[in-house]
Amino acid sequence: MNREVFFIAPLPAFKKRTRLAKMVPVFLGRNYMVHLLGWERSNNELAQYRWDDARVRETTILRGGGYVSRKARMMYPLWMMMVFISVLRLGKNRILFCLGWETAFPALLASQFTRSKVIFDDADRFSMIMSLPKPLHAGLVALEKWTSAKSFIHLVPGWTRYNWRNDKMMILRNSPNHSDFTSARKTVLAKDVTRLNVYINGWVGDTRGAPIFLSALNAISNQGGGVVFHIAGRVDSPEGERLVSHEKSVFYGEVSQAKALEIYTISDLVLTYYDPAIEINRHAESNKWGDCVFFNTPFVVNSEVITAENFVVSGAAWKLNYSDADALARLLVFLSKNRNVLEAASNAMARHKAAYPVFDIQLKNVIDKIEAVETT
Repeated sequence: MNREVFFIAPLPAFKKRTRLAKMVPVFLGRNYMVHLLGWERSNNELAQYRWDDARVRETTILRGGGYVSRKARMMYPLWMMMVFISVLRLGKNRILFCLGWETAFPALLASQFTRSKVIFDDADRFSMIMSLPKPLHAGLVALEKWTSAKSFIHLVPGWTRYNWRNDKMMILRNSPNHSDFTSARKTVLAKDVTRLNVYINGWVGDTRGAPIFLSALNAISNQGGGVVFHIAGRVDSPEGERLVSHEKSVFYGEVSQAKALEIYTISDLVLTYYDPAIEINRHAESNKWGDCVFFNTPFVVNSEVITAENFVVSGAAWKLNYSDADALARLLVFLSKNRNVLEAASNAMARHKAAYPVFDIQLKNVIDKIEAVETT
């Protein structure tokens, strides 16, 4: 094994981001040594989430700041400087897989000296996350366009976030790896068929609907409705804590990608809410939607998310206003009593499979493009 790929991401470990964790086995399957240069935001994160394989090496180049804090935002310039220095230290002709503009831009600047290939994985568009005055925002967008044009490949989860196209841009849909999907399908979990089993996974926080879900579940409980919430993921708010500890909730904690997929086999419906006050959330390209396609599981999304409209129009999903907890409660009670409606939505979801190839096949196309240039 003499080929290497260097991932650079503002996270401590591959397992802290589903999109990254799905990439590792694909590169290993192509006989790459896989490295991560990351940012350990909280104490002992790397030790907790480290990948257990000698072919995978995870190294910290920045520590501290946490996640949702002013200190974390203030540390991004430091992160960019550390990325620049680290890329120079790696030497020439490396393959650099960079998560986010805040990583790809400094890596690209350094690669002007090292002639390394920068793959810009734009999973969350930086200018849509940061709230900046108009002149600074315009400057940032210009730098994003430059990074897109100069990168070897610019990976995007969908097109709605961009008002430009170039020949460097490729779509990498958020769908499951084939092995994870087939493994989950073989798993037999006990399902309570007398209730509506609703699945929430990923980030359980204030900007992902936790307060709305809690209000809806309380309303359902007061009515004696037959609904249970299955929840897996990271909880980071008081409302999220109350939601996972609710008597009608089953909480699995933070789980592996394989375990997260297993829970789809006992789920009738998935909740995918994104606070529309944050611009990037209105352009969400959820991993959960790709999972739903593979498991024929319908979902509920807030109406402000424009990227889910094709699912809604086809009858595979329902949309509700983000803050309307009463409407969500009414929908869940209705679906718990009308299984035929759920079955119709499940059949509609199956028609989206052509738009969501398995993740590893998509990523292999990216690797093929990298290797085609290396062999010429």
